[in-house]
Order: sequence, then C-alpha cells, then structure tokens
Amino acid sequence: MQKWSQRSSPKNKSIEEFLATKQITVLEHPAYSPDQAPSDFFLFPKIKEILKERHFDDIDDIRSNTTAALNAIPQNQLQSCFEGWARR
Repeated sequence: MQKWSQRSSPKNKSIEEFLATKQITVLEHPAYSPDQAPSDFFLFPKIKEILKERHFDDIDDIRSNTTAALNAIPQNQLQSCFEGWARR
C-alpha cells in the first residue's frame, strides 16, 4: 500500500476521496516546523540568496543555475545542517 502525507482541509476533500479510491493511506503530520524541514530553513534560503535578482531564459537555464547554486554550498555546511536536524 502506498503512503502519502497531506494536511486535511475542506479544500482537500476531493483529493482525499481520490486517494481513498486508490487505496493510498493519508498520513497526518504536525504543523510546519523547521525541525522537520531543514530544506525550508537552510537550503532554500541559501539557493534564494545565490539566485536573487537573476533572470532566466527557460527551464533548462533555471535547472542549470539551481544546480550550480546547490553545488556552491559547501558540503560541510550541508552536513552540519542535517546532523543538527537529526539530533533534534
């Protein structure tokens, strides 16, 4: 059986019904917490800082520049972020 996480709300009723017909279990999760999403408080701001005020020609340009931005983040910073998250 597949599992999928989605916050329950009236807007998502049709989604929940669809998932039920496909026998996909909907998992509840707590409200947003930086402890649970290192990408939100570490990774995305780093990428945003590197890419800010830049304009891109097409999706391939976005992809290559985002990849370069990810590669520009020192590995030890990424490691420290995720090690800190794992200790929480």
